[in-house]
Amino acid sequence: NFTTLLYTIKFEGAPMSGEMDRNTIGVCILGDCDYNWSLSTSEQETVLHHLLSEHKMVIANIQTVYDVNQYCKYWRNKINQQNICEYLHGINVHKKGEIEDKNVPDAPELYYMLNDTSPEDKAIRYKIYSDKLESVLKQQQIERSQTNMRVQCLFCPETIAGSRFTISEHLYKEHSFTIGHPDNVVYTIEFIEHLRRKMTKSECLYCDKTFRDYKTLREHMRKKLHKKLNSSNTEFDKYYIINYREFGKTWKHLSNDTEDTEIKPTNKNGSPFEESWEDWQAAPPGIKCLVCEVVYTKFGEVKQHMVSQHNVDFESLTHNMSYYKQVRLVNYFRYLLADSLCPYCENPQHPHPDITAHLLSHGHVTRLSHERCHDDRYLFPALENDYLLCCLKEGEEEEGEVTVIPEDDR
Repeated sequence: NFTTLLYTIKFEGAPMSGEMDRNTIGVCILGDCDYNWSLSTSEQETVLHHLLSEHKMVIANIQTVYDVNQYCKYWRNKINQQNICEYLHGINVHKKGEIEDKNVPDAPELYYMLNDTSPEDKAIRYKIYSDKLESVLKQQQIERSQTNMRVQCLFCPETIAGSRFTISEHLYKEHSFTIGHPDNVVYTIEFIEHLRRKMTKSECLYCDKTFRDYKTLREHMRKKLHKKLNSSNTEFDKYYIINYREFGKTWKHLSNDTEDTEIKPTNKNGSPFEESWEDWQAAPPGIKCLVCEVVYTKFGEVKQHMVSQHNVDFESLTHNMSYYKQVRLVNYFRYLLADSLCPYCENPQHPHPDITAHLLSHGHVTRLSHERCHDDRYLFPALENDYLLCCLKEGEEEEGEVTVIPEDDR
């Protein structure tokens, strides 16, 4: 069971958080292999190349592994050359063109694949993602209030001191260069230093071409208008908060999802329809119940329905809660109830066949006896265009509250 595994998985040592320790050593996924690498390198490409060339092994859907070293360390305690078939799928691969004699059949080579079709692997990846999301949100909150950042400018000798807004303002006003809106960036100093290393190697930040010296690079960036970042370059994704918004999806996937669901109006002949706002009346937005599919147009009616039909007293549950805690609570309920898991139970690992009847068995519950709903992962909406979140009362922001702005201005 995926949910059960998710709650039982524990990692050795603390997960990676904050800016990367460039002296940290990564390990191979096989317990009996001594290969290691520096995490200052491009870790995904390094790991994949080693596993493929040395062990004929592939990690499928590597983009859903948010910390490759943590992933390798987990499996290293279980997998070795002797038991590899117990955990990985074997695939016979025929290499064409290596045998000149056509009468001699190709000798297939056995390769191994580790993918998220198994519940354990899927749970590991999601656990790593959850830990990474928590770490990223904490780091972003630290940087929001930090006013003593110091970093040397990428383009001039000046040392920029102050907040992330000060750094961004200097780069834009003095050099017409931007890394995006400061609210969308995380690990700001590490990001700047990453860009500096590329420029030190005379590598263009936009097209990745390498030039003979730094002076030639600067001239190239000026003439070709390459004094900007290439949004298609995935090596920058870790520095933008939107890329942690949804498991396995980057800002590109989220953007494509929005475009795919857009319906553009057309006339009968198929030509674009000219929109007119005259006599337009907006339909009242629907507010969906936390438990069932019932939708009301008034918030008070939804709350009354939840009390009478499901024993969910929303007013009491959110009493004295700040706005962001209310958001977490709503999304916590929606995520769990969508999987028929009870938000009240102390150990919500097992789904209930009839979650509505189970909720009624708890009686009139006015407070949660646990704090799982306060996890920062529940700041992200469980339901697209959830108008219930717009109906929450503005509470005073408590110390330590995280403000998340998911829009991307790259």
